Amino acid sequence: MRDAMIDWSRVIALRDRAGAQAAAPMIGMILTEIEAHLSVLPEDGPTLAQDLPLLGTLARQIGFRDFGARCDRAVQQLAQGEGAALSIATLRASFGHSKQMLLRDLPHVIDGPPPEPGLPPGPDDAAGDRARAS
Repeated sequence: MRDAMIDWSRVIALRDRAGAQAAAPMIGMILTEIEAHLSVLPEDGPTLAQDLPLLGTLARQIGFRDFGARCDRAVQQLAQGEGAALSIATLRASFGHSKQMLLRDLPHVIDGPPPEPGLPPGPDDAAGDRARAS
């Protein structure tokens, strides 16, 4: 599997539900929402326990497999009293990397044919399919 950070089937499902033209702006709004929460996410405290499940839910909506799983683990750590082991910097780094991967391949997924399950198409795949369709 080329990209375990992103669940491309979730992105494709969003594209298919919302339509190709609406999917990218929706994903952009979700990214903005996550970034807004991450920018003010405290290292500890009661709001952390409230924000992490929301971040995980938003992440899964746009296929952020790794970031969503990290949010889930952080919630478990807090519930078990292991909040000191929680690294907000690691969460932010995971989000940043996931966002980079998503934005790199999103145009191919939105505009191109559905990729092989779990994998985004390569840059040449979408262009080749369009050329064959002409």
